[in-house]
Amino acid sequence: MNRIVLSTTLALAATPFAMHGADFLENTNSPENPNRFSFGPTFGINFKADFHNNANPGPENTPDANHTYNDGYVLVGSSTGFDNLTGNWNYQYASQYNSVNGTMQFLKSGPSSVTGNPQYGGEFIYQRVIGSLPALSGDWGLESGFGFTELDMRENLGGTATVDSFLLNGVALAFPPGYNGGSSESAVPLLSDTAVPGTATLSGYQKLSGHLFSLRLGPFAELNFTPKLSLAASVGLTLAPTTVDYDFSEIATVPGDTITENGHSSKTKLLYGPYVGGMLRYNFNKNWGVYVGARFQNLTSLDQSVGGRTARLDPSVTFYGSAGATWSF
Repeated sequence: MNRIVLSTTLALAATPFAMHGADFLENTNSPENPNRFSFGPTFGINFKADFHNNANPGPENTPDANHTYNDGYVLVGSSTGFDNLTGNWNYQYASQYNSVNGTMQFLKSGPSSVTGNPQYGGEFIYQRVIGSLPALSGDWGLESGFGFTELDMRENLGGTATVDSFLLNGVALAFPPGYNGGSSESAVPLLSDTAVPGTATLSGYQKLSGHLFSLRLGPFAELNFTPKLSLAASVGLTLAPTTVDYDFSEIATVPGDTITENGHSSKTKLLYGPYVGGMLRYNFNKNWGVYVGARFQNLTSLDQSVGGRTARLDPSVTFYGSAGATWSF
């Protein structure tokens, strides 16, 4: 992964020099300053974060049924003579044990999503004019760009949630979080395999945060409306090394108890996809000018899991706006 990112970065970083040395593409009508640097802040919209759980809670108030949750599981045992009891269960957080009621509690949370608008960053663009557009007042060439975007998408949790409770049958819990029972009922303590639902007040948050770096390359065509005003369109491929942190904290308050669950994970992945962009440029003189730009980008997604939960960064339909200065030479 790191080799891919490094080689891609070096290749695109060398693009301006390669295009500058493309003397074999001679053009007697090339502009006086065929090289352009553009730089400025950007903002991106329609980045999505989707949150899912990997649970299958199963039926409630029904004996001899399997139940899996984000914070553990209760599965039917294999031994006979232990009706509606099982030693095959697991829990992840100390707060799941309700010592007052003598039960183990498991939180049921559903899927959700959030769109973070906007996400801010910056971009540096290099353009090399190679030739003139046939029958039009304008030029064409190659464009490369390097950008970064700070990611921060957060969902604040609220409302109510369902908590399934399972009786410990009068046995005090003596095993720490992470306990895994066996399929045989000789394991202790035995737990009821019948889920009894209850209602909890939910609070907390879940979020995705991190950095998206974009390396893009493609051709552009530019129409000159006046000697100072022009409009360029570009299309090409984007490579986006991305690092994302997934954090969650859930607090479920039930009568006589509070269940607190949290987790963190990080992941780095190379995303990729096409882009289409436009740039309106105004030149004050032969060297300096300003621009505004817009770009549509379609990138692959990034998934990561922790604590029975999965979060997805979805940048498949994103739009960028930008503005800044240009220098031609």
